[in-house]
Amino acid sequence: MSVPFLQRSHAFAAQSLHRAGLTVSQIPQAVQIARETVEQWLQKELESGNTHEALQVLKGHVQEKGAQMLFDKLKDMLLVRLVLHLGIKSALATNIVTLLLPFVLKRVYDLARQNPKMQAWWREQEWRQHMPTMEKVRNIIKEVGQNLKPASRKTTSTDQALFI
Repeated sequence: MSVPFLQRSHAFAAQSLHRAGLTVSQIPQAVQIARETVEQWLQKELESGNTHEALQVLKGHVQEKGAQMLFDKLKDMLLVRLVLHLGIKSALATNIVTLLLPFVLKRVYDLARQNPKMQAWWREQEWRQHMPTMEKVRNIIKEVGQNLKPASRKTTSTDQALFI
């Protein structure tokens, strides 16, 4: 997701938001609302166990269906909050969300990566990724069980009589 102001200065971002329809005094408010919304959303998703998908959204990787659903949920939350807090129309809020959300997600992701507690947590998650999940272990056991053949037994005269 390439947004022009991700590679340029914050001044360019502010100009883009102003051109989109925000007043100069509303720009810092919009950024603050967006950051608080993303942080609250992230905390709620981590608590509910959507860790992988939430991290994918923070990184900007929303190709998977789960991550796309969480990203859409976050956009909707931010849209409602901008409309309520800034008193702007939904069309303008949609433009603001489109411009602002990638920038804020990147910033929150960078801040989270610098946090020592989050670094320790990420190391633990990376370690866990190498461990098979319970579902994978069950599938392996099931697959091995299906590949096992019953032990052959000696045929008796009555078994031979049944086949004739």
